[in-house]
Amino acid sequence: MNFFARQEATRRQSRWLVIAFLLSVLLVVAAIDFVMLLVFSGMRDAPPPLAVLVMTSLLVIGFIGCASFYKALRLRGGGGVVALQMGGVRVDRSTQDPLKRRLLNVVEEMAIASGVPGPEVYVLDQENAINAFAAGHTPANAAIAVTRGALQRLNREQLQGVIAHEFSHILNGDMRLSIRLMGLVFGLLAMALVARTLLRFSRVTDKKAAPVIAVVFAVMIIGYVGLFCGRFIQAWISRKRESLADASAVQFTRNPEGLKAALLRAAAQGRAIGFVGVDTEEVAHMLFLSANRRAFSTHPSLLERLQEIDPRLTKEEFNESVRKLQLEMDRERSTPQQDETASPAPAAGGIGALGKLGVAVPVLVAAAGADGIAASAGDPQTEHIEHARQLRAALPEVLEDFGSSAERARSLMCALLLSREAAVSERQLVFIARELGEPEAAAVRDALPVAQALAPELRLPAVLQLFPTLRQFPLEQRQQLLALLQLLARCDARIDVFEFALAKLVATSMQDQQDPRPPHGNDSLEDRAADMGVAFAVLAHHGAAHEVAARQAYEAGLAPLLPRQRPDYAVPADWAASFDAALDRLAALRPLAKELLIEGLVRTIAHDDRLTVEEAELLRTVCAVLQCPLPPVLPT
Repeated sequence: MNFFARQEATRRQSRWLVIAFLLSVLLVVAAIDFVMLLVFSGMRDAPPPLAVLVMTSLLVIGFIGCASFYKALRLRGGGGVVALQMGGVRVDRSTQDPLKRRLLNVVEEMAIASGVPGPEVYVLDQENAINAFAAGHTPANAAIAVTRGALQRLNREQLQGVIAHEFSHILNGDMRLSIRLMGLVFGLLAMALVARTLLRFSRVTDKKAAPVIAVVFAVMIIGYVGLFCGRFIQAWISRKRESLADASAVQFTRNPEGLKAALLRAAAQGRAIGFVGVDTEEVAHMLFLSANRRAFSTHPSLLERLQEIDPRLTKEEFNESVRKLQLEMDRERSTPQQDETASPAPAAGGIGALGKLGVAVPVLVAAAGADGIAASAGDPQTEHIEHARQLRAALPEVLEDFGSSAERARSLMCALLLSREAAVSERQLVFIARELGEPEAAAVRDALPVAQALAPELRLPAVLQLFPTLRQFPLEQRQQLLALLQLLARCDARIDVFEFALAKLVATSMQDQQDPRPPHGNDSLEDRAADMGVAFAVLAHHGAAHEVAARQAYEAGLAPLLPRQRPDYAVPADWAASFDAALDRLAALRPLAKELLIEGLVRTIAHDDRLTVEEAELLRTVCAVLQCPLPPVLPT
């Protein structure tokens, strides 16, 4: 099942989740209605039964709905909010802790290989057990957190297996489902908690209050029955998701031994402890390892997960491996761990678009491989990780400094948009000084040599790694930055591809942080024929040597998708504005339609058997807006 089929499956699961939740709520409402009818039936001046049913139902539904909405509102800030609630500490790029540096390196490589902005990274310093989780509504506001125990007890290969597992949750849309589960189940939990609190402060010896206490007690029991249903829903959805994430992690790294060893070490540590100051039941479905035992487990057993990875593993071999690892981990507690901060050296010859000294080499792509490139969306392979390591190795070390603070990251992003024409760049610096002040304009001027020395094919990978740092700005400053970037791009009366891609990626990321939208809609390709015409025309125009070749590339990509009737080839005069609006509307396509769209765009790109930097930047931007993360395109 590829990314797009998984997205369709996730949408179906989301619908079933809502239906199951509504059924649970109806069960709770019906039970409390029954209790209230019993109570009022013994009263002389009792209201009519219908009035009791209506009032009770409205109160219960309103209470559960408000509680769920409140929880969803608290989680709206994304994965970082969840990580902070669980005691996580954000890892800055300036950290000197070798274990945290290793973690950042692994996460950055995975992000580049997956084609998503780098997520925020957190460490749960108070947790000594091996565990991890990913949270967020979209890749743009995702966070990955690992425990201190995972950092200390796992080597780089094992940590990579765990992070690949969490990235699978990011790419498959599991995070959005997990946060929705937290909100819905909290609504069921809240009723039981309120009733329990009322019982705790009530005077049991007061005979006059006995009927009220009996009702509150019954509501508490019913609330816990509803919660039981909610936990069952969590387990039902989570178990399949965890198995899929394990399989995706193995496919991602093509190294089953890394994840297998991490799971064995987790088994050797014993049961994962609960998280400090957190209701572990509430977050159990999000974790790499189940943190407690429950009637309906959110995870398959460790033995089941290991046998999915290695079917030859027997229970006896599992037990023996765990016993040996327990002895080994006891010895490790008194032995400093080897520093594995650096990434493994890239393979000789390399993979991807980098030649010697970081000079761009045109990537050869074949139109026949368009379906394979589109199928790689949300499904990166080992080759993409190797390519990501090359990109990280090619990035100048000074870029680490620009990722250490939001202000420094902003300076570099502005510097990347400064024109090489002195008159234009001076005008841009005046705008920066007016919007942000003279010190910021001076910081941008200082960052200019680094920005101009960056090879074209390295610009977007470098920028995407700055996104987690930029999230530290409050909303107002992020909006100010977006407006400034758009202003800088228009200063020379024309917008090039990189300027458009940078501003659009920032705008998309900001929208998904503040107002996470559903990742897919229900439109068909025919519904969006005009917007497809704009998208294909712009891509063909920027990738072709002349207009005849552009028309041919346009037809090669679009004709198979709209064989009967399609727009004529025409590049809008203001291509950036038209392309921007078209992409926003194309985001409403259904997942399988997006797969066909990306295949068509790749056929247009591959018409001349070459992928230029501009084409790669446009394709990356299209996929980001469509919420279909595309790994770097490799030679075919």
